[in-house]
Parts: sequence; C-alpha cells; structure tokens
Amino acid sequence: MESIPTFSVNMKHTVESCPLFNAQVKKKFNAVIGKREEAAKKHKIKVLSAWTSVLDHLIFYIVEAPSQKAEDYFIEIGFAFWNNLEIRQVKLVEDVLRSIEKT
Repeated sequence: MESIPTFSVNMKHTVESCPLFNAQVKKKFNAVIGKREEAAKKHKIKVLSAWTSVLDHLIFYIVEAPSQKAEDYFIEIGFAFWNNLEIRQVKLVEDVLRSIEKT
C-alpha cells in the first residue's frame, strides 16, 4: 500500500505584509481563511500540523498531499499572497532509518 506523500510547507513574510500590522492584508486574509476545510477537500490536503513563530514572521505546515501542487491549497486560502512559500517532500526519520537497516 502506497502512502500519501508528506510535505513541509515553510512560509515567511515581512513585517510590512503581516496581517497583524497591515490592514489591507488582514482584510484579504479574513475573506478567505474560513475556506480552509473546503479548500483542503478540494485539493486533497490533510493538514497534520501548523505552527508559527510570530516574532520571526514564519509559518510552518506539515501536510499530506498528492503532490507538490499542495501550493494550490495555500494560494486558495490566501497564504500565498503575503508569504514566500517553500514546499519540500519530507519523510519521518524513523522511516528512513528502517530503510537503511533493511539494506
């Protein structure tokens, strides 16, 4: 059985584009953020974890998605218009260690 790929989505924005300080970004963000569940179903995304480092203006998501096109989800929910996105496929260290032990 093949598992769904897991991706680390790392986002960073400037102080000037932070919705905490930028009224225009906050308004745009509030208009789309409520569509997260609907967008996740549409893009076949399962959010496993989401964290932020508020003082550093960083946001970290771990998601299961069919491909790196997970970016489309973040565009639809508004994160892409005020953040730079980096998406990388990741694996649990334990899974990699098991693979090494088998060889």
